[in-house]
Amino acid sequence: MTPFKTQLLGAHVLVTGGNKGIGRVIVESFLAEGANVSYCSRSASEDDFATFHGAIEGAKVLGTKVDVGNQEEIRAWVEDSAENYGRIDAVVANAYAIFPSSSIDDWQQSLEGNIIGLVTLIETAAPHLIAREGAGSLIVLSSVAGFELRSSNPTGPQSVVKRSQAIIAKSYSKVLGQKGVRVNTVTPGFVETPNLVRADGTEQLSSFQLGKKLKPEFMRGILDQVPLGRPGQPQEVANAVVFLASALSGYINGANLLIDGGFSVTL
Repeated sequence: MTPFKTQLLGAHVLVTGGNKGIGRVIVESFLAEGANVSYCSRSASEDDFATFHGAIEGAKVLGTKVDVGNQEEIRAWVEDSAENYGRIDAVVANAYAIFPSSSIDDWQQSLEGNIIGLVTLIETAAPHLIAREGAGSLIVLSSVAGFELRSSNPTGPQSVVKRSQAIIAKSYSKVLGQKGVRVNTVTPGFVETPNLVRADGTEQLSSFQLGKKLKPEFMRGILDQVPLGRPGQPQEVANAVVFLASALSGYINGANLLIDGGFSVTL
């Protein structure tokens, strides 16, 4: 019998959008398993994880400023990260380029950042994951908003791009699965993302906290439809991501793991 351990010690994981919200907790969770993490975001800085001391076995974290809507920046980041550690064991596509309005410009930028950017990430990382000879894993973060029209702006791009990301992951699970790389989707529901406390002590409101402040009725309406009666926690999403990146999920491919407290079954 194999011990119920992730066996990620010494692995190298790429995480997009890794310095705040769910992405930050995902990075910290991999570090706590002894995996080295390369993450990117538009606002990455060298002190993003200065206050985190939960890494084990010398696991390291490195952030890079990357615009996920810029294909050249994505390609360069993936290749540089692979060169730094000599391998890529898992990729977590967590970044979401937020362009919430219904304007054509926002639609254009959202498609470039969330669809073209995702495909570019997968295509660039694929050869490195294939080289892991059956151990490579790719996880795409979607959203319940991509399966049920629960956006604060129904005619904006969020629902479309989040559903598209899940379909892209499903498609690549068939193509890359034949080459030993597992591709799965994690679909969170209503998650209570924490505020970002920077190293200098300043604080930035999370999307959850901002929503509570600006659209309290909308937020309460969503929570009322969650059977468990509470929002999810970022760690609960991160746990699923780490599981899917590890050997514990070795026969899971093409799956969409809902983490929504039962929200979707009430719709």
